[in-house]
Amino acid sequence: MDEPAFERTDTPAWLDTTIASGGGGLYSTAEDYIQFAQMLVNGGELNGRRILSPRTVDQMASNHVGDLFEQSRTGGPGMGFGLSVRVVMDRAEANSALGNGSFGWSGAFGTHFWVDRKDQLAGVLMIQEPVNAMRGDFENAVMQAVIE
Repeated sequence: MDEPAFERTDTPAWLDTTIASGGGGLYSTAEDYIQFAQMLVNGGELNGRRILSPRTVDQMASNHVGDLFEQSRTGGPGMGFGLSVRVVMDRAEANSALGNGSFGWSGAFGTHFWVDRKDQLAGVLMIQEPVNAMRGDFENAVMQAVIE
């Protein structure tokens, strides 16, 4: 039986490596990432400790760019851009399973998270593949599993 082997993959042409990115090269554990997301669900508090002000979290969940994000490479119809995250403005127009006001972001190679403060829900997907379709599938699966 052959042992599975890792294969090196070149950086995709669509990923711009010439501009320094504040998010480029960051890493986390799944446990820490979901705690971060839960802190946002809680309006900036985790385990009784204030991390961010509620106003900062409100800024994250508010669209600051009008319809400009709809026309961007990472945006689309029904989407806005808050404080460093995308925001679902109109779930029907965005064709999203997530509720209006949900916010989050996706990494270039598969990390994806969102926060829905209204439904008190957060989702974190951590894969190491740039599979955009999987993000929507993950959101749909989670939201379909919600009973109430």
